[in-house]
Order: sequence, then C-alpha cells, then structure tokens
Amino acid sequence: MTDKTSKKTFAAFWALILSIFGWGSAPVFIRWLGDAYDPYSQAFIRYASAAVVLTVICSVGYRQEFLKILRNPRGVWGIALITMFLQTFWTLGCLKTSSATVAQLISKLSIVLVIPMGYVMFREERTVIKNPSYLFGTLLSLVGLAAVVSRDGDLLTFQFDMGTGYLILAAILWAVYTVWARHIALGVHPLPMFTVMAIFVTVGLGVVSLLMGSPKTLISAGAPTAGLAFVSGMFPIALAHPCFHYAQRHLGSAFCSSMNLINPLATFLFSLVILPNEKLLLHQWVGAALLLGGTFLVARASHGLTEENPISLENRGKT
Repeated sequence: MTDKTSKKTFAAFWALILSIFGWGSAPVFIRWLGDAYDPYSQAFIRYASAAVVLTVICSVGYRQEFLKILRNPRGVWGIALITMFLQTFWTLGCLKTSSATVAQLISKLSIVLVIPMGYVMFREERTVIKNPSYLFGTLLSLVGLAAVVSRDGDLLTFQFDMGTGYLILAAILWAVYTVWARHIALGVHPLPMFTVMAIFVTVGLGVVSLLMGSPKTLISAGAPTAGLAFVSGMFPIALAHPCFHYAQRHLGSAFCSSMNLINPLATFLFSLVILPNEKLLLHQWVGAALLLGGTFLVARASHGLTEENPISLENRGKT
C-alpha cells in the first residue's frame, strides 16, 4: 500500500467515525427540538442549516465541481426526492417512538435492506441475497425488531404503532439512499454532490412545511432554539453525510455498514446526557443485541463483494 493510499484510508476511517457520532446524535437533536417546531418545519430548518454551511464551503473549496453538478444534477434530483421523504419519515418516527435509542435501533434495518437494493444496481452483489449469513441475519434482525418495539416483552403481541411504521419507511428509503449515493459518489466528489442534494432537499422540505406544517414556529421558537437547530443541521447532516460517502468510497459499504452499528450506542450515550427518561427495558436490550447481531451478519455476508466494488467501478469509469 502506497503512502498516498494509506493517507486516504486513514482519512476515510476518521471520516467514518465522524459520521457515526454525527448520525448517533441525530434522533437526540430531533427529540430535543420536538417541542419547539412541528416535524415538517424542523426537518426544513435542519436541512436548510446544512445546505447553507455546505454551500459556503463548496463555493470556496470546490467551486468548479459544485457549479458543474448544480448545472447538471443528473441523478442528484432523484436522490434528493428520496431524501426529502426519508427526512420527513425519520423526523416523524423519532418524535413518535418511545426513545431516541429505539428509533436508532429500528433504523439499522436499512443494512438488511441495502442488499436487495444493491441486487438491482450492482451485479456482483446478487449472490449475497442467497448467502445463509444474510438470510439468518435478516431473520435475527426481525426478531430483534419485534423485541425492541414490544412494550411488555411478548414478541407475539407487540404493537406496531405509527412511530415504528415511519421508522421502517425511513429504513427502506435509507437503503435506497445508501446504494444510490454510493453509485453517484463513485464519479464525483461526495461533498459538492451532497451539497447540491441538500439544496434540492431544502427546497422540497420548505414546500412540505408550508403545506403540512406550521412555518410560524420557525420564528416563534426564538433565536437560541434556532441556534440549536443550526447545530443539529451542521453536525448530523452537513458533516456526517459527506463523511460517510467519502468513507464508503474508499473503505467499501460492507465495512462502513458494520461500523455504523455503533450508532445506537452513541445515541444512547447522548440521550443519557441530554434527554430525561431515556432508557431501554431488559427485553429491549436483548432485542437490540439480536437486531444488531443480525445486521452484522448481513454486513459480513456482503464482505468481499462490496469491498472491492467501489474501486473496480471507479476504475471502470476512467477507461
């Protein structure tokens, strides 16, 4: 491995760590801001904050590529539309479920769903769906999900509420987002790509806020709360997303997906410090172990295929 490759790998690893803790804080911020904003306006102000910061950065450091993507967004339009719905469902789910940690745990189902999405877009991943580790890991994850969302520990009588439904929809869209973004990021720099996407998402969420939310809360919440919303857009969105795309480009999606299983732990630690009454019952801890263990098996099943894929596709695009 050359020094240049070693530096890229090292940078990608730390980018991945930043994305893990950034996304780990997201449901905590969403619940923290839940009393100040309606869900739709909160999603708008958080993405708008990220878009502003990223636009300034790209205007200075990645101006040519940023303007090039902005003039010819190609697949960015589509992934922005997906992200608009994803962010809406994610915000609603985090606010309506029992805790920030439970919300983060349910979102890990996206790792199970990435493989079917990859089946469509990447030929070399089509054997993974038949892998026993994938099949067993998927079953284990679903059992774990039932335990996590169960209030009394009875897996046969768990209640499928609106919060769980929103989070499962978010997990499905997150799987689409992950695969699609990985495909786009192989050909362009992740930072200007995500910046253009964030601008489009902000416009879309603004329309959603006007139609379904209470935009007046953006003013009535006050300046200190707006400052907190700005931070919640800067760290979990503006920092975490580009960092993850960069890491996935150099480290592969299987390794990045495995490492992202740390997210719920980060969320739990943030919750203990910031949110009152955040806890998991014993059967939810067991469910969390089953869910994360299952998703780890799924991520491991894709190892060796998705790890090599980014480099091969990137090189293929240069020939």
